[in-house]
Amino acid sequence: MPPSDRDSSVENVPVRAPGVPGILRRSLAKLLSSAHLVLSGTTASILVIIFLGSLFVFVALRNHHRDEIRAHTFQLTRLSSLIENDIAELENYHRGFLLTHRSQYFAPFQERRTAMKKRLEELNGRLLDNPVQRKRVIKAQDIVLRWADQVAQPAFLGQSAPSTASDTSSALTLSNASLDQARWILQSLKDEEQIFLSQRAGEQEMATQSTQILDSLPKLERAVIEMNKEKRGFLLTNDTVFLETYRRSVENFYRYHAYLTILAGDAPRRTQLLSDIRSNLERWISSSAQPEINAKQQGRDISAMIGNDQSEQLINQIQRTIAEFQRNELASYDAGSSAAVRHRIWSTIGLLTLVLVVALLISSNTYSLALVRRNLSKLGAAEIRIRAIIENILDGMVIVDRAGTITLMNPAAERLFGCGKHEMLNQAFLTLVPQAYNTEADLQLVDWEEFTKRTGTTVLAVGRTRRHVTFPIEISLAKMTVDQSTLYVAMIRDVTERKRFEREIAAEKENLAVTLRSIGDGVITTDVQGKIIMINQAAEALTGWTAEEAKGHPLKSVFKISIDLAAPTRGQRSTYRNEAYSLLLKLPSNATLVSRDGTEHLIEQVVSPIRDRRNEVAGVVLVFRDIIEREHKQLGLLAGGIAHDFNNLLTAIMGNISLASLLIPATDEMTTRLADAKNASMRARDLAQQLLTFARGGAPIKKTASLTRLVQDTVSFCLRGSQSRSECDLEDNLLPSEIDSGQISQVIANLVVNAEQAMPTGGTLHVTCENFRHGSGKNATVPDLPSGEFVKITIRDEGVGIPEQNLKRIFDPYFTTKPKGNGLGLATAYSIVKHHKGLITVESEVNKGSTFTLYLPAATHVAVPEETGYAGVKELSGTGRVLIVDDEEAIRTLVEFTLTHLGYKVCSAATALEGVELYRQKLQAGERFDCVILDLTLPGGMGGRDALKLLLEIDPSVNAIVSSGYAMDATMSHYQDFGFRGVITKPYEAAELGRTVREVIESGRIKLVPDLDLQAVG
Repeated sequence: MPPSDRDSSVENVPVRAPGVPGILRRSLAKLLSSAHLVLSGTTASILVIIFLGSLFVFVALRNHHRDEIRAHTFQLTRLSSLIENDIAELENYHRGFLLTHRSQYFAPFQERRTAMKKRLEELNGRLLDNPVQRKRVIKAQDIVLRWADQVAQPAFLGQSAPSTASDTSSALTLSNASLDQARWILQSLKDEEQIFLSQRAGEQEMATQSTQILDSLPKLERAVIEMNKEKRGFLLTNDTVFLETYRRSVENFYRYHAYLTILAGDAPRRTQLLSDIRSNLERWISSSAQPEINAKQQGRDISAMIGNDQSEQLINQIQRTIAEFQRNELASYDAGSSAAVRHRIWSTIGLLTLVLVVALLISSNTYSLALVRRNLSKLGAAEIRIRAIIENILDGMVIVDRAGTITLMNPAAERLFGCGKHEMLNQAFLTLVPQAYNTEADLQLVDWEEFTKRTGTTVLAVGRTRRHVTFPIEISLAKMTVDQSTLYVAMIRDVTERKRFEREIAAEKENLAVTLRSIGDGVITTDVQGKIIMINQAAEALTGWTAEEAKGHPLKSVFKISIDLAAPTRGQRSTYRNEAYSLLLKLPSNATLVSRDGTEHLIEQVVSPIRDRRNEVAGVVLVFRDIIEREHKQLGLLAGGIAHDFNNLLTAIMGNISLASLLIPATDEMTTRLADAKNASMRARDLAQQLLTFARGGAPIKKTASLTRLVQDTVSFCLRGSQSRSECDLEDNLLPSEIDSGQISQVIANLVVNAEQAMPTGGTLHVTCENFRHGSGKNATVPDLPSGEFVKITIRDEGVGIPEQNLKRIFDPYFTTKPKGNGLGLATAYSIVKHHKGLITVESEVNKGSTFTLYLPAATHVAVPEETGYAGVKELSGTGRVLIVDDEEAIRTLVEFTLTHLGYKVCSAATALEGVELYRQKLQAGERFDCVILDLTLPGGMGGRDALKLLLEIDPSVNAIVSSGYAMDATMSHYQDFGFRGVITKPYEAAELGRTVREVIESGRIKLVPDLDLQAVG
């Protein structure tokens, strides 16, 4: 631009530029105007950016080219040095073989030859762009390989081994001459590459420390190889030329070692490796090389010295150490080169970025700068306010990035977790919150990805301080986006105190709940309005309302009572009744509670007010209990005692009757009278067992039996003398069942008697027995009956039937519609069938009759014992000594008389201690009892079960039978589990007693001689 144009600065004045076209002149004037000054500045900035960018790219490309030249030269020089070492090592192995004639040098010779060949091929590959150098390397390769194939390898294989010293010297001379040429080629190659690097890189190119070390290490290794090689040449030829070369190699080693020591002075590991190399070499010189050279010079025999492997081991150790040094330095060089390249690239990018930023800042206008300043001022003020809020809030606040790394913690959070200022920045958030709750009680490890899905909710978790102290926290997690980056803000609150209060409240509630569950009485609490707050399990059972259903309902709708007017009201006997809610003022002490399903319970109750801290009534608590249940328990205790004494009396009666039946002929007329007396006694036993079963739930003593005869006999006996008749349809192949025959007979008798009473004018009772297989799932036809094989007994009458409203209650205790009934028959039947794991159902229609169906589990894999007919004295007789322990004298006399007439020797005792002592005395005298009959309940505190424990200590093989009228005791139903060999239930017959004693004695006796046919006495 002409000077006149540059000096023009007046606005709106045309720029005079002689020789410039009008369009260009107008464009320049427009650009220099105030309206386009910003655009002009921006254009100038862009041009500056382009120029500087081009300059930086040029510098970067030039530096990259220099790096490539340096790397290429380094690789060629290093490969050449390694190949020179390979050549020297091959010569070394060859001379070692010529010196010792050991074949062990051949394997490393071949390995080194292969490695050298690979390096030569790699070197040729790197010289593809330089045919002259590549041709010379190929020539060196041919020389070395020809020497290895024509000179060295035949010597190893014994094809041309020199036989004289002159021949050996000639071979070595030839070796040196041929291989020196190859070494010269490689050395010239390195020199040319160094010259080329200096010309291209200029004076600024300086070798790095790693490059100098890597260049010197092969020379150090070659000096070691040359020392060993020249030593072997001298030992082979005694030529001092080799000795001079050996000494020069030693000098070269120390020179290279000193140079490397200076370069590696700042690295302890490098210094240590160099120290190890020098010490090993000096040990090799002093222990192997110098003694062998001295011996050769003095003309002594060196065979023993060269045969020592220590020299070879030291050389190998030196070479391994040098190789390790080279690997380390090569790795360091590669890492440094990569880092330098990356640094140069990033530096260039950084400079370019800086230029861009500076240029853009220069091109911005004044208005934009003012606007930015104004916005920055507003942002600064907002940041100050936000930071003040963050630093002064009481809850901890932690900002976390998408990866779960903490980027900010406010002072409250730092105090909460015991951290110093900025101590947890860039740490994982999970180090502070390792665990969280999925539910109130399900604690598990936190997965950050899953945790971020709870954004917008409050989470209970476990916090952990820097000292690994854990405490409960509450976290509210929110998500936000800042500069297109997702961040999470966690508001954290310590809930230790709240959790402690919650635990205390929960513990109090649990203690109260446990207490209320443990109470057998019903408990209901209400508020001042009479609405139920809480109801325990006993109250649920009595009222028929669950706690969830009753809560919030008025007390009158749940606790429905019919007041007994004869009972005095509680208000007449209590001084604080007037303080209770008016709804409960007239509650009597005794009343009848009507449950939700209409069941009535006779209860006694007590009500008390609940007062608050101001001593005002806040509600009432009502405690009540079922009086009938208490009376039922008392009746059970009474029934047990009566049944025990009654069965003892029946035992004496039935035993004497059955004994008389055994002692008289079967054709005697008295036999019939005795049978009637025995049947009447059996009926009395069944009645006592019925009362005992209902009152205490007697456990059945099961035995495998067929129900055919049992059903026929029971039905026939119960209908004897009535106006009704029976029709029995019994399946021929009826399956057996494991039952207590007495209890099942009692069930059938109860049902038959009820059916007979339902037909006051007479009728037909239809009884069927059949096998029944019940399926499962969709194949189930009978509700509440498990799958399997059953025996089905159906008893159908033609009576008046049962009303529908009574069908659900007929199995309840004390429920009866008969004027003189006690309500125990069907309840007892239901209890017995349930204990047999069976089912009893009923169908009825008024004026058409009722059908009761029994399902008893069948014993499909158990054989039915054959029914025995009339058993005479001969069939029941036996031999042995029997001890009877019973507190009833009549029973002891009966048993002693009966068993004596059956051929046994009998002793008796009234107490357990007396029986145990008598057993001990007889055992010591050599008169061991073959059987002991123990009453389950004996005076003096020790019963039959405890007595058996003492007898087992005296004689582990004791044969004991348990006897009792308490059928509900587990010892009677599972006597084997307690050590007994047999069981006999009172009252029992003489035949049953004789049969049981004989079976127990025979099962426990080892037969050494054939049994004798003993005749009964009398």
